[in-house]
This record gives sequence, C-alpha cells and structure tokens, in this order.
Amino acid sequence: MVAVQSNNVSAMNEALNELYVEDEDYERLRESVDMHDNFDQIGLAQKLEKHELLEMRRIAAYIYKKAGRWKQSIALSKKDNMYKDCMETCSQSGDRELSEDLLVYFIEKGKKECFASCLFICYDLIRPDVALELAWMNNMVDFAFPYLLQFIREYTSKVDDLVKDKIESQKEERAKEKEEKDLAAQQNMYAQLLPLALPAPPMPGMGGPPPPMGGMGMPPMAGMGMPPMGPGPMPAFGMGGY
Repeated sequence: MVAVQSNNVSAMNEALNELYVEDEDYERLRESVDMHDNFDQIGLAQKLEKHELLEMRRIAAYIYKKAGRWKQSIALSKKDNMYKDCMETCSQSGDRELSEDLLVYFIEKGKKECFASCLFICYDLIRPDVALELAWMNNMVDFAFPYLLQFIREYTSKVDDLVKDKIESQKEERAKEKEEKDLAAQQNMYAQLLPLALPAPPMPGMGGPPPPMGGMGMPPMAGMGMPPMGPGPMPAFGMGGY
C-alpha cells in the first residue's frame, strides 16, 4: 500500500492514515498528511483532536492550519499549551487580528516570555502602537523593548533609504539641467563664430542702376530719342556736309 500511495488515491490515503492512527505512528501519519493531500482532511482532524496522544492532536492542529482553518488550529494548540504552534499559525495566517488577540491571551495567562516571542514571530502583523500600549498597561515594557528597538531600527533604515534616494534624484536632475544649459551655451557660441552671409546680387528690373547705353549695353530703341528710319534709301553722310 505504501508503494502505491504515490498515486495519491483517496481510498488508499485514507486506509493508510487509518492504520497509522491505530498504530499511533504519528511520524508516518505526519509524513502521509504532508505528501498526500487527497483525503478527508477535516474528518481526520476532527478524529485526531480528541486523541489521547499529544502528537496526534498536534497533527490535527496542523491539518486545520493546512486547510486554512486558523482559529480552530490556534484553539487546539492553546488547549494543549503548544504556544509556539499558536505563534507560527498566526504568522502563516497573515491575520493581524489573530496575532494581536494572541498577545492579549499571553498577557491574560501571564506568559511574559511568550508575549515577547510572539512579537518577533508575528513581527510583520502586529502594530507597534498596539504592542507598546499592551506592554505599558500590563507592566511588560521590558519584554516589549527588544521588539521596539528592532522596529525603530527598521523604520530609521527605511527613512534613511528614502532620503538617500531623494538626494540622488535631485543630483541627477541638477546634472541634467546643467548638461542642457552647457549644450545651449555651446550652440550659441558656434552661432556667433559663423561668418555673416553676403547679400545676393540684384536681379534685372528689381532695382539698382540702369545699364550703360553703349559698349556692352543694349542699343537704343526707336522712340527713345532717335529719328525713325523711313522706307526710302538711307541718306549718305559724307565729309562735305549736307
């Protein structure tokens, strides 16, 4: 049966678990519960919580914890004075209310050492103001002091990291602004060193002095101060007059 339990068949798991319970073999039962979860977990836990052996009742609390029944698991551990199991269950539950209620329980029972241990095991769940208030009201500040020192240290480190990140961010912004200003100043300097552009020559008819009448200029046109030429023969110009 053990060889085929790897198939995680419900009937096989329950048969083996029943044999382990009858033999009071809590070690193998714990291993079976850990490795093979296909069985009636709540039914087995309800059966084990009334068992004569403490280790069997611890397995019942463990099964409740695996099933997410945190309050039942903690209640069973409290009944057997398994305070470490209570703290670990609270820590795994992630439930702040359960953790702070456990602190109150330890105060009511006068378990000062358990109160101090719970502050560390459930460190992320317990609010520091609640811990300090409970300790102050019940004359247990000395037992809460290590927790408070740890919290102050952690809080101070977080603040220091935030301040450091802010300073580095400001430095990066200033360096970026300086780089942009230097680039703009360099561009202005290059613009001042460039030579001024020469004016383009004027186009004809677009202003400027008129071209000369002779030489390379255009010949005068009729009607511009020269007599018109008739249809007859051209007059001869000689050296003797008209």
